[in-house]
Amino acid sequence: MDICKRCKNSYERESYEYLWDHDEVDHKENNKKPCKNHHKDNETCVEEILHAILLAQRKAGDDDHCKHSYEVYEEGRKRKKNTIPFILYCGNCKPFKATGVTSFSSYSKQKKFACISSFIFKIKDLDEKCVTLELLIIKSDQKCENNEPKTPCNQIDGKKVDDLVKTGIFINIDLSCLCAITCLPAVYL
Repeated sequence: MDICKRCKNSYERESYEYLWDHDEVDHKENNKKPCKNHHKDNETCVEEILHAILLAQRKAGDDDHCKHSYEVYEEGRKRKKNTIPFILYCGNCKPFKATGVTSFSSYSKQKKFACISSFIFKIKDLDEKCVTLELLIIKSDQKCENNEPKTPCNQIDGKKVDDLVKTGIFINIDLSCLCAITCLPAVYL
């Protein structure tokens, strides 16, 4: 087995084990892709995946708080992954980049605005026509001024997966504007 084939198979297992809760065998027998012809009430492929991610994140967040607190303080133990970050693509096949504004306190204790752009998102809510997303950035990018990413690869290439952080900036997107999604490795946020 060559390395590319081994990596591809490993990636598929890791990616789909938390996304697809429907019968994949049925798709193989019918020679269909998971997104095609498997939608309820005109649900799109992207919407189906976003819905699966939202359910997985909610399930991961349903911890017993006492147990969770104990695990966080237990030495040598990793926190449970609760977020599946992703990159979206618009109808023109280009990656979707969102920009939002937040505020921060500067060294002079004055509140200032900070404009943040990102290609990486966390789903917060989903309804029939819109999705609410939170912009995510890499921790090291918070410290750099004018560090606006030009492409998704430019934003994440060579960065640590665990350095992904929430921004507190939320946007609402019309689902009809989206045509593709790429999921990134699950993280704790």
